[in-house]
Order: sequence, then C-alpha cells, then structure tokens
Amino acid sequence: MKKLFEFLTAYWLMGSLLLFLAAVLGVATFIENDFGTNASKALVYNAWWFELVFVILAINMLGNLIKFKSFSLKKLPGLVFHLSFLLIIVGAAVTRYIGYEGVMHIREGEESSDILSSEQFVNVKVSDGAYSDTDEEHVLYSVVSPNEYSGSFSTPKGKLKLRSTIYIPQAMSRSVEKPGGKQVINLVLSAASGRQEFSLFEGDEVKVGEHRVAFNPTQENGQTIVLSVKDGMPYYKPSVEASMMQMQTGTSQTFAADSLHKLFNGVLYSIADLRMVLSSYVESAVIEPVSVEGDQGRGLPDAIKFVAELGDKRKDFFVFGKKDVLGQVYTEEIDGVQFEVSYGTKKIHIPFALHLNKFELERYPGSESPSSFASEVTLKDERTGLVENRRIFMNNILNYHGYRFFQSSYDMDEKGTVLSVNRDWWGTMLTYAGYLLLTLGMFGALIAPNTRFRQLIKRTSEIYKQKQTLTVLLFALMSTPLMAIEINPPHAISDESAEAFGQLWVQDNGGRMKPLNTLNSEVLRKLAKHHTFKGWSADKVVLSMMVDPAYWQTVPMITVKHDDLKGQLQISGKKAAFKDFFTPKGQYKIRELVEDSYRKRPAYRNKLEQEAVKVDEQINVFYMSQMGSLLRIFPQPTDQQASWLAPGSKSEGFSHEDSLLVRNLFGMYINALSSGNVIEGNQYMTAIANYQSKYGSEILPSEVRKDIEIFYNNSSLFMSLMPYFLVLGLILLFFQLITLVKPQLQFKWLIKGGLLLVVVAFALYTLGLAIRWYISGHAPWSNGYESMLYIGWSTLLAGLLFSKQSPIALSVTSFFTGIILMVAHLSWMNPEITNLVPVLKSYWLTIHVAIIVASYGFLALGALLGFLNLILFGIKSTKTNKAFSLTIEELSSISEMTMTVGLYLLTIGAFLGGVWANESWGRYWGWDPKETWSAVTILIYAFMLHMRFIPGMKGLTTFNFWSVIGFSSVIMTYLGVNYYLAGMHSYAKGDPVPIPSFVYYTIVVVAVVSFFAYYNESKVQKALLEEEKKE
Repeated sequence: MKKLFEFLTAYWLMGSLLLFLAAVLGVATFIENDFGTNASKALVYNAWWFELVFVILAINMLGNLIKFKSFSLKKLPGLVFHLSFLLIIVGAAVTRYIGYEGVMHIREGEESSDILSSEQFVNVKVSDGAYSDTDEEHVLYSVVSPNEYSGSFSTPKGKLKLRSTIYIPQAMSRSVEKPGGKQVINLVLSAASGRQEFSLFEGDEVKVGEHRVAFNPTQENGQTIVLSVKDGMPYYKPSVEASMMQMQTGTSQTFAADSLHKLFNGVLYSIADLRMVLSSYVESAVIEPVSVEGDQGRGLPDAIKFVAELGDKRKDFFVFGKKDVLGQVYTEEIDGVQFEVSYGTKKIHIPFALHLNKFELERYPGSESPSSFASEVTLKDERTGLVENRRIFMNNILNYHGYRFFQSSYDMDEKGTVLSVNRDWWGTMLTYAGYLLLTLGMFGALIAPNTRFRQLIKRTSEIYKQKQTLTVLLFALMSTPLMAIEINPPHAISDESAEAFGQLWVQDNGGRMKPLNTLNSEVLRKLAKHHTFKGWSADKVVLSMMVDPAYWQTVPMITVKHDDLKGQLQISGKKAAFKDFFTPKGQYKIRELVEDSYRKRPAYRNKLEQEAVKVDEQINVFYMSQMGSLLRIFPQPTDQQASWLAPGSKSEGFSHEDSLLVRNLFGMYINALSSGNVIEGNQYMTAIANYQSKYGSEILPSEVRKDIEIFYNNSSLFMSLMPYFLVLGLILLFFQLITLVKPQLQFKWLIKGGLLLVVVAFALYTLGLAIRWYISGHAPWSNGYESMLYIGWSTLLAGLLFSKQSPIALSVTSFFTGIILMVAHLSWMNPEITNLVPVLKSYWLTIHVAIIVASYGFLALGALLGFLNLILFGIKSTKTNKAFSLTIEELSSISEMTMTVGLYLLTIGAFLGGVWANESWGRYWGWDPKETWSAVTILIYAFMLHMRFIPGMKGLTTFNFWSVIGFSSVIMTYLGVNYYLAGMHSYAKGDPVPIPSFVYYTIVVVAVVSFFAYYNESKVQKALLEEEKKE
C-alpha cells in the first residue's frame, strides 16, 4: 500500500501526466479540425481513459498536499490554490453527467415548452408479440467512430444483436454499381422547378414541374418521356417533338414525337421546357447513401449503417438523421421480430412555456452585418400562474428555475428565434466556486510570506546586492528619415485640398463611419505598404490618383518580389505600375495565374501563387480607388438601413436636386481640380460636407473624434515606436552584456537614462492604445492586430515591473516589443478599426481578453530571459566572474516569477472566458480549439513551474530551455489556432495558410543555441569539478 501511495503521489508521475494531457489535448484539436467535433469527443474528450487521467492527477495532488502537510494556516494560499482544481474537476463531472443543453426554436406569435437536445441519440424499440423492449444510447458518430452503438435484446426467438458499422456524413441516396442489383438510368432533369438529379430503376417514375419521366412503366399513360433499354443501350421516347444538341460541337437535331431514340452522354435533350442530360447507365446497381462534400452537401442528413443479427439471420439497413432534428423512425424485421431504429436529437419537455412576441434585429448603418438581435418573449408558468414579459439578447440571458435561455440565432426571414437552453445549476456553481478559490489562491501565493514567489523575490534581491553594479551607458538614438523621391503628376494637389478631402466622412462596408483620411490610409497601406508614399500623404495620393488617373497608372508602387512574376510583367525592379499588368490591348497579363491560384486552397499555393493573389488584391484596390467606388460619402435620407452611396451610384428616394447632386457633384469636384480651379473645387467640397451634415448627422461621430482619428492615422504612432524600441532595447542590452563580461566597464548613469527613455516610450504606447479605444468605442484588443499591440504593451509592462530586480529584463522586453510591433505591421495583420460582432459587445471583452492577452506578455518575458540565459550558458567559462553566474541565477529567478504571474493571468483569463461563454452561449467549456489550447498552455507551464521537484529536471539549463520551447504553446494558442484550426475564435476556418519561413529559421536558431548551452555548461561543470579535486 505504501508503494502504491508513493507511486500515485510521485512528482515524475505528475509531470508525465501533465505533458501527456497537454499532448493529447493538442492532438484532439487537430482531430476535431479534420474529422469533426464528434470525433474528438469520441476518441478523447468523452473517453474513459481521458477521465481517468484527471482522476489520477486529482489523487496525486491530494496525496502531495497530505504528504507535505499543506493543511495548515501557514500554507493556506497553496492549499486553496490546489484544492480549487479538485472542485473544478468535480464541477466538470457534474456538468458532464447531470447537466444538459439544447435549443428552442419559436416563430413569432407561437409558443413552445419543448427543447431539442444538443446531443444525438440512437433509439431502438424491439417487439415480438407480447415481448417489447427499448434502448436509448447517446452516440458520437464520425468517420473515425462509426461503431458507437451496440445493443442486445433477449427476444422469445433468441438474442437480437444490433450494431452500427458505417457512418456517412452529409449523405444522399444514389445508385451505386454493385453485382446482383438492377439496371438504372441516372439523369439530370431541369424545368421551371430547377435542376435535379435522379436515379431511375425499372418501373420508377418521377415528376419534374409538369412533366413525368418513367423507366419501363407497366403502362404508358401520358408520360412526357418514357425510358427503356435495348441491347445494353438506353433509349427514350418523347410524347411531343424533341430536339438534341451536342454540347461539344453545338450541332443540333430534331426528333418526332412517339419515336424511339438512343440516349447519349454529353448531349442536351429538350422536350418542351424540360431539359435532360444522361449522366450514366448502369446494368447492375443498388441505392445506397453516399457522402456529398462541400456546399452541395450542406444541410443533408448523416447516414448510419446498422447490422441486425438474430441466430443465423442477418439484415443490413441504413438510418438517416442529423443534429438538432428529431430522428425519423425506420422499421425493419427479422424472422417476425420487429425493431424500430431512429437517430437524431431527442425532445425534452420543460414545465413552462415561452411565447415569442417579436424578434428584433438591428444592423450597423449601411451594412448587412448584425449589430444586435433580441427576442421579446412572454414567460408562462401554469403551475404558479406566472405571466411575465422578458427580453433575451446576446450577453443577456433569461434565467428561470434552473433553466437558462440564451439568444443563439434566428430564422432567415427574421420572424423566428433560436434560443440555446442550458440546465446545469450544480455543475456551474461548483465550477464557479472553484474559479473563485483559484483566484484567491493565486493572489495569496503572490502576496503571502513564505510562498515560492516571495522566496524568488527575496533571492533576486540578495543576488542584486552580491553583484557589482553593472552600468554607465553612452546612449544615442538616431533616426534617419528616408529621402522623398519627387513625383510630378500633371495637376498639382495642394496640402489644403488634400486635408479637406480627408476630412469628409465615409461609410465602410461594415457600416462604420470614419474620416475619409482613414480609408485613404488603408488604401495606401494596401498599395505601398506604408502610410505615406514618396513624401506624399495618403489623402494627397488617393485624391491625385482620381485627378490624374493616367499618370498614376505609370507610377511603380505595387511591390513584386517573385522573379517569375517579374518576368511575366517584364519588369526588372521590385515595384510595378498598374499599366505593367496589362497588354496594349487591355488584357490582364496574370489572369490565368490568378484564377489558378484562387482555385487552390491557401495551404497548397506555392510562392508564386501566393504573391499572385496578393498582387491581384492590390490591382483591384488601385482600380476601385481610381473609380471612386470605395467612396461611400453620400447618405441616403430615406434609407432605413442608413446606407451611404458612392459617387455616381443609382439613387432612389431622392429629390431631383439631391439625385443630381449624388450623381454629379463629386465628378464636378474632380474636374475642378483637374482644371486647376481650386476655389471652385473647395466650394464643391463644402457642398459635399454640408450634404453629409444635413442627411447623415444622426449616425455621424463627433468632430472631436474625427480630428483625433485623423491625428492617430497621420502619426502612425505604433509604427514609429517600432524602430525606437528595437534600437533602444538592442543598445541597452549590448552595453549591459559588456558590463556583465567586463565588470570594470561602468555605464551606470547612461543606462539609467536609456531606461528612462523606455518609460517615456511606454507612456506614448499607452496613449496610442487609449486613443484607439476612444476612436473605436471598445477595448483595443478585439482582433488580431489590436491583440498584438496589447501583447507588446503587456510585455513591456512586465519588463517595467521586474526591472527593479534586473534592468536587463526591461532591455530585453523593449527589444521584443519592437519585434512585436514589426510583426503587427506585416501585411497579414489588418490594422483597420472595425465594428464589433454582437457577442463581443460585452464588458467581458474588456476583462477576459485584457487578462488573457496580458498573460502572453509575461510569458514572453520568461521566454526571452530563458533564451538570453541559454546564450550566457553558451559563452560561460571557468574564467567568467561570479557576477556572470549570479546574473544567470537572477534572470532564471525573474523568469520563473514572470512565468508564475503569466500562468496565473492565463488561468484566470481562461476561466473568465468560461464565465463569458456561459453568459453568452450557455456553457462554460466546450472544447473549442482556443479554449483547449489555452488549457494546453496552462498544463505546460504548470509542468515547467513544478520541474524543480522532478529528478533529472532541476538544473537551470533545463529550466531555461523549457521556458523557451514552452512559449511555442502560447504562439499556437494565440496565432496557430486562429489560422490553422476551425472554431469560434478562428479566422481561417481550419483552412491552413502556409507556415512562414522565419518559423523554421527560429526553430533552427533555438536548437543550435540550446545545444551549445547544454554542451558548454556540461564542459564547464566538469572543469570546475576537476579543479575542486585538485584543490
């Protein structure tokens, strides 16, 4: 028993299970991406062995709490922290086995007291005379888990065994060639009712519109077409005159009515308004379900093949069903024993009803994008006589007697609502209690005495006192502006005209109202990859492109990197002009390349095809900018959606005067500038601005917000800070490392001055985020670009917080912040400010995302310090001074502290995300890839922070190595999930983009540095050991 206890409480077992669990969860997300949610649940999340891992981890945790006598006031923070996980596991078990979810669909004017379960079931009823038996089993069918159901029934005639063997997703019954079948003619028929595919066996008849088509009917009674087979060849007989057209050659022929004619492939037959094409003729076929991929299969049911066995008799049959639909009953029989089988959701009755009074949907102005949607319902409970009006909308639930109703979706005609329903009071409360204890335990671990975190702070202070003062710095930060190359369009655009142009309001495709300066900046960034072009502002460039379109079509501004693409365009430099993409006859030179590239999934495009897609986007943006089709600057006074129109658009509901203004005014403005009449042009510009104020004032932001947004655009604050942080961090780090190797070189005051400059830059960074928050009206971490900015900010914050323990931490984070800002401004990051989707309109966006993304900054600092330490291990020797070794220990301690804070923030953020999900969708955990990878990251960092207890993993070299490679889980959580896995948090819907080449270089660099760190540290330790022996 003692050995079993020691085994179950061993730290190596804990570490192994944490890594095993992390690996399994990571694999499960790819299973879900490739095979569906049911596959990941069947193989991993709902598997018995997966739950056993949690049970063993709980036993291990509880055993160690007992072993180390943690049930004391002195160790209360650690005790509370670890016990919270046990409570969370218990809450998850209650949710898993007791709670349930479903959906309720209600049309306006109707009421419902039934929900459909979110889980699928196989229901079986077996009967034989007086004998009757039933079975219901929850199933998780997928292509990798087709054997989910297996049942046995003891009937009077013996044991009936029923099992599922094959799963076919998005299935449709079609003819399949198979021996022992019947001859079949496969046709495509189309009439006024649309195009349809049919498989006709002998004796079958189908109706398409007003036409009947039959294959060897027992009696001919007015069919439009009668099909037959003669000598292995299909024939048709039309009841009226028919014609045929050879689709390859275009030749046609007419046939008389009531005459027999051969049916050929590749021929279009016309009989009145009926069109017919022969797909195939098969001499021996059967009807079986086949999977229909892509959009054509969307909405089709799944098919399950069952095998029934009774004695020596067997029967195979298919059952159709799908999620959120009650299963259709299929009745079969063997030797007089009848059994009914269905697959689908099940109906759950609740003790009260909801009546839908009205469904309301609001959209962003001028857009089809929903701003919010809500259900006005009446709650009716006959048990208590309650009749109460309620409103359900996103992030605002209806909670009644343990049932929670959430606004989930709506009918296409906007006359019906779909509500998610959840009943899991105990599971939710236990889990929330675990979250609360976890948070208290984390804060206690950070501030209570005698905790590991406080010990690390104490140790770093001791090291700092032991070390010699490392600094006096000579610092100079220089920036060299790029020389602007003159461009000379025929008509000069004054700065005043460009500025007035940028002051106009414009409505983007998402309905956001913004200064035209913002749109112009977006256009120029797309074309020239910068907010200015050869010294010209974005406003000036875009306006000049419309005034002098022919000139700008000759200006090289579109970047072309691939040599093969340059060859097709016949250019030698890195920049191409718009006209370079067209032949003298106006043909698009890269049309075939672009079309071929778009046909391929992004992951399968080569470098040339990737660049062709990017360049094609730039060509289209250039053309639309010159045509003015992006400029939705004219409000429609009578439009209920408050949509705005581009110049020259067809206008409806306008007065005659306003209609002329919308069609012609902007063109008159451009013509005035083209003719050099600036005064007249300014008058037209004023008229446009007055028109916007007159008809669009209700949805226009304030003039102050406009001015601040224009300032934000023109300053390009974050892009300007990028080289500042890079250079400043690199120079500081350089001098600090020199001082580390050569203690006699002192740079004290200049390093302090450099660190002060970092603080100033941090203040500017914070100001930039605050401005973006004010402009957008929501927290600036709602998309990829904003979250990257916030990670940079939180990384720098982490460096500032730990700079007292070691100034090197701030230097490293300054440099890394510059890298983050550089990545944020790469072409695949979109800096555009956009409206929020309804679910993000919540205070949880500010809390959850802020905490979880801030954790990435602290974990990044841990990784950076770990990498720096690996470099120091690589250059360490027996001759290096004591301060060198103390610095490694100091940075390792700081790294552990930053990772502790990062892990705490990540854990709290993940659980707050669970609370948000529960408030929005009715469940706090759903194994979404982002949720799962956050759990993977938590497990990996939990392992790293417990490595000091595991034999063989206690060394500083190992700890720093893991602090570097462990950060890869953060990168996967933040970026990998978004672009490589399908889920609610994803941008690419599981259609992976190519892995950037710098990733491979990074892996190689880390591998080489780590190898030399381990090798050199081993060599140094051996040399020191030999010296000790000599002494």
